Amino acid sequence: MVKVVTAEPSYCIHPELGIGQGNWDEPEFLATGQTAMHQLFKTVAIESKRAPIELKKAAYTFDLEKETYSDPLMPGRILSGEQLLNRRIFNDALLVMHKGKVVHESYRNGMQAEDRHVIHSCTKSLCAMIVAIALEEGRLQASEQISHYIPEFQDRKEWAGVSVQHVLDMQAGIEYSEDYRDPNAHYWRYARAAGYYPPLAGEQAIGAKQWIFEYLNKRICEPGTQFEYNSCLANVLGIALENVYKKNLAEIFEEKLYSRVGAESAGYFNTDPQGFPITEGQFNLRLKDFARCASLMLNGGKNLAGEQILPEGFVATTVSPDAHAQGAYQEPDKDSLFPNAQYRNQFWVFEPEQQQFTQLGIHGQFAWIDLKRDLMMVGNGSFPKQDGQLMMSALKTLWDETAAKLDAF
Repeated sequence: MVKVVTAEPSYCIHPELGIGQGNWDEPEFLATGQTAMHQLFKTVAIESKRAPIELKKAAYTFDLEKETYSDPLMPGRILSGEQLLNRRIFNDALLVMHKGKVVHESYRNGMQAEDRHVIHSCTKSLCAMIVAIALEEGRLQASEQISHYIPEFQDRKEWAGVSVQHVLDMQAGIEYSEDYRDPNAHYWRYARAAGYYPPLAGEQAIGAKQWIFEYLNKRICEPGTQFEYNSCLANVLGIALENVYKKNLAEIFEEKLYSRVGAESAGYFNTDPQGFPITEGQFNLRLKDFARCASLMLNGGKNLAGEQILPEGFVATTVSPDAHAQGAYQEPDKDSLFPNAQYRNQFWVFEPEQQQFTQLGIHGQFAWIDLKRDLMMVGNGSFPKQDGQLMMSALKTLWDETAAKLDAF
């Protein structure tokens, strides 16, 4: 059994400023809200249960803040790295690992090394790692219909033909909107049901599972033909994992993944009111432990001690250029910033030909990897909006221009 951190949340983070469940993600409150999610949710601890694996430091330090970068907001102008991080990305913490060693680690906006920051949708990628393990163990089959593992879907026409791989790649063909600008989008109703925010009048916090069973009930296209970002599909994978392992998802995360990466501290997993770990976006980690998890994808599925944790072919399958995945990604909306991108196994593969891909979460959470350069950047952020073109342009500037600068080392 995992340890309970918060049995009954207070729903209050800062009483003097009135920060709580209803406004934790207001821009001025994000810096504290995202490091105190355990006060808003029922929360359990996911522990390492082994000695930490050291993050080795390079002989040199890359002083990123003093470098110069292109300004993503004002084209043709130059910013310092410090300005890019603070005024464009609204970064809270950043770690850069090059050729197996840390060359940069910094904290800002009030965050400290011992803080656990919610990594939002980067959690999805960790869930996909566990799905990969379950596939290797024969617990799941990628080509099998997801309804085979979730009885509630077995008599539902809209889920017929939707495979595990379709869910991993967000090509399920199920109606869902995650437009954060639209107050009527499915996402907001789901988020209130899962406990992110107080329910509106007439609503109840019915939990992530029940919301999926009740509201993901309309097909809009054939499975496998169109990419449609849908946070709830990560929870669908979590439900399937619970069913095949016959354990709570938090225990599965601990046993199959987190206990094996050499973390220095426990991760905090927030659950919905019914106790289901919100695997689409509510894992909370220290920056270094986030890096330890992400490094599995940099090192062919091995942890920093060289132990194989993920199936050997998982990274290659995820990042290899896939014409079908690229075509589905560009439907129905084109991505002008990343025209060759694909979404595979709950990872954003923005530059398949360059073997560059990322875990990505709202407000600027990321673990960006460049396999050819043996380079990884891991960051927490408090960007004022959930997402948007400026946030992605700023992150792309950080990734691309830092990578080019490190080529000299």
